[in-house]
Amino acid sequence: MDDSEPFLPNDYYDLTKESFRFYYTSRSDEQQVIDIYFFDNFGNTAILSFSFNNENDEEEEV
Repeated sequence: MDDSEPFLPNDYYDLTKESFRFYYTSRSDEQQVIDIYFFDNFGNTAILSFSFNNENDEEEEV
């Protein structure tokens, strides 16, 4: 967030603004699934789940 260090997996981070931007770079050729959990001060939880595949534009040599 705003020029901070990369987030660590499975850790909590306070959002200090109403909106944020999330960047993710895959280092795998396999399908990826990311779950993001949002907690509020009233004990409510919302979950966003993203699933995607690696897109490789390079042709494989045979």
